[in-house]
Amino acid sequence: MAPGPGEEPRVWGIGDLNRRASRAVILDFRGQVWTEGELAGIDERRGSRYLQLVERGGGREGRDAHLAAYCSPTRWLRLERKLSEAGVALRAGQRLRLVGCLEIGDRGRLTMTVDDVDVAALVGARLRDRQALVRHLVADDLFDANRRLVLSPLPLRIGVVASAGSDGHRDLVRQLETSGFAFDVTLRSIPVEGPTAPRGVRAALATFGPADVDLAVIVRGGGAKASLDVFDQPAVAHAIATATVPVWTGIGHTGDRSVADEVAHRAFATPTAVGQAIVATVAGAWDDLAAALTRIGRLVDARLATTAAHVDGQWRAVSTLTRHRLTLHEQAHARSSSDLARSAAHCLDSRVDHLSTAAHRIRASGGAELRDAHRRLTDLSHDATGAARRRCVDAANDLAAGAGSVATGAATTLVAAGRPIQRAEMLLTRSRFDGLVDGQSAAVAGAGRRLTREVERRLAADTDRAAARRAVLEAYDPRRQLARGWTLTHTVDGRLLRRASDVDEGVTLVTTFAGGKATSTVTQVTRDDQEDPRHE
Repeated sequence: MAPGPGEEPRVWGIGDLNRRASRAVILDFRGQVWTEGELAGIDERRGSRYLQLVERGGGREGRDAHLAAYCSPTRWLRLERKLSEAGVALRAGQRLRLVGCLEIGDRGRLTMTVDDVDVAALVGARLRDRQALVRHLVADDLFDANRRLVLSPLPLRIGVVASAGSDGHRDLVRQLETSGFAFDVTLRSIPVEGPTAPRGVRAALATFGPADVDLAVIVRGGGAKASLDVFDQPAVAHAIATATVPVWTGIGHTGDRSVADEVAHRAFATPTAVGQAIVATVAGAWDDLAAALTRIGRLVDARLATTAAHVDGQWRAVSTLTRHRLTLHEQAHARSSSDLARSAAHCLDSRVDHLSTAAHRIRASGGAELRDAHRRLTDLSHDATGAARRRCVDAANDLAAGAGSVATGAATTLVAAGRPIQRAEMLLTRSRFDGLVDGQSAAVAGAGRRLTREVERRLAADTDRAAARRAVLEAYDPRRQLARGWTLTHTVDGRLLRRASDVDEGVTLVTTFAGGKATSTVTQVTRDDQEDPRHE
């Protein structure tokens, strides 16, 4: 009230004003008041909760209107239990309807003391948000996007999004480690509850690609039902829907399915169930692989048996052909050796005959010339003696004075006639004749030695080639392997045995050794379960 004339104005203290305004508010609203607004933030101090509500554009001149709310620790425990049972949690951005009493505190701010929260309205809002999110995902063709991805037939590289050391993380890893398979686990540790959880899930999934993992898994080990609200957030749903690898979820609540479960490749109630499903998938792929290997082994066995029979036939044909060729070569070699020997003998015989003929001619020619010269000498001597005698008789008286001259001329004539004879004798001496014979003999002997060396060289070369071919044939001879201690085991019908799996009890076998054969009957078969794949 305005002061009267001459009156002093009443001056109110700030505390009085706050108390007067608080009483006015209490009297005006008379007890509890319901209000609704957007939850802008929530803080916790010493067990109490401090909420900030806002009404967009609800203030003067279109500004936002704000209201602070307070909930005591005792009332908050009751409200938290109520919210958890309903499966909802308070988070920024929600439309919140609550009831309480208004007051103005010492700071002059209007504050509501919260008594209760309209949980039904929250559940309805959550359901509407979920439905709107699902409609948006379907419209963008993202609702089934992750399910359309093809899972690797042998998913051994697992990317895990979980809180490290939590119950969900331990349950999943325990299933993988005890499976007996070599899983490669990559962990991205993030908080799976609270306001930062949606951003953490989105960032963790963005690090997993086909080059890194075969399968991404999001697990959460228990907790309040209200904390499942994280997996209804658009950020989490979009992160799963747009992931480049299949995503499996194990949120940890039976009977509750979040939007994350709906858009995931597969969803399971618990982390343990996720681990069991991964192990079952790998075990099925392993069984399929083992069956395929068994089929391949049977095909390889059949092909090997056919190939072995073909190779045996080819080996026998090659052995027969090689032995035939070797026999022909040996025969040709023998003929060549015989021909060379005969040729050498014939050549030597021809050389000897030629030499003998030449020697005979030389001897015959030398003797005849010698006898002819001797005869001429004798005849000449007789003629000269007769002529001298006649001339001496005829001219004894007339040539008495020239007897010495006649005698000297006769002597000179005899000497002159004897010189050709002496030269012939010198030319046809025995040593000269022997030298000619020895020279021809040496030439024939040298030719014979050269011919013998050539024959021996050719025989040695042919013998070396025959020995090399014989060594190659002997290297492929199964008898050589038998001599080294190996044996060959066949059935009675001639089928070669290579593994214990080809033998049954009671079968009669024939074993070939280096020195003979032995027949036996199988009484027991012990098979190695881990046979060398090279024998398949």
